[in-house]
Order: sequence, then C-alpha cells, then structure tokens
Amino acid sequence: MSAFEYKALDGSGKQHKGVLEADTPRQIRQQLRDKGWTPLAVVEVQQREARQRQSFSLLKTGLSPAELSLITRQLATLVHSGTPIDEALQAVSRQSEKPRLGNMLLAVRSKVKEGHPLAVAMADFPHAFDDLYRATVDAGEQSGHLDAV
Repeated sequence: MSAFEYKALDGSGKQHKGVLEADTPRQIRQQLRDKGWTPLAVVEVQQREARQRQSFSLLKTGLSPAELSLITRQLATLVHSGTPIDEALQAVSRQSEKPRLGNMLLAVRSKVKEGHPLAVAMADFPHAFDDLYRATVDAGEQSGHLDAV
C-alpha cells in the first residue's frame, strides 16, 4: 500500500485535505466518493515529496535536531512496547503537527509495508535521515534491538 495525499469537496462545497493509504489512486477516489465527497486531486506522497525535493522544499534542509530527536524517541518508545514498526510510523505521523513530516513518515511506512527494511525506507529522504542515522537504524534492525538504538 502507498500513501496518497488528496483534496476533495464535500456536499456543502467545503474543501478537505488529507492522507489516506491504498494500493492505487483509484481506490482513494472511491473512498472519497463513498464519503459523499468529490475528489479534486490524488497524488502519491512519494511522488509529491520527490517533486518538492527537486524544487528546493523544506526537505532540502532536512529535519531540525529537535524534530529528529522527537521522532526517534517516539518510535523507540512504541517499538520497545511491542508495537510493529509500520504501526509505530503511522502513529507518529498522525501525531505530527507538521504535514510534511507526517507525509514523509507515511511514505517511509509504505516502503516498510512493501518489505523494505526501515533503514532502506529512510534512504528515500537523505536530507532528513543522514547516512549515520540510517546506519545506526540498520545496526539496530540487524541486531534485533531497534528500540535500543
């Protein structure tokens, strides 16, 4: 499954934006229609993030140390408590106050659900997760102690 960002209008003409997961954009459009909404746009999060990286978006600057630290602590706590990594990524993305950060975590989650290791999924966002961070995550995955790193 992939994460898709959408824009839609409800019956009263109010615009709604958000992120949903599905296999195809068509499934997202159907989910929106099932709510009685008219889909305006459905874009895969990774595609949108790639366009933003090309156009000097905030992802070029990466995450602030505080953001990276917070994400790391939240994921470690959830993984330590036995939460599967894909569910932990989804929970942290929902708690994020910054849409770009939440969307990035959903894109990472999508890669993890496709079977990629977390460190590999994070490699799609090198400005957010540098080589050292990803190597540390990889070591945690390999040793079976991801929550400790």
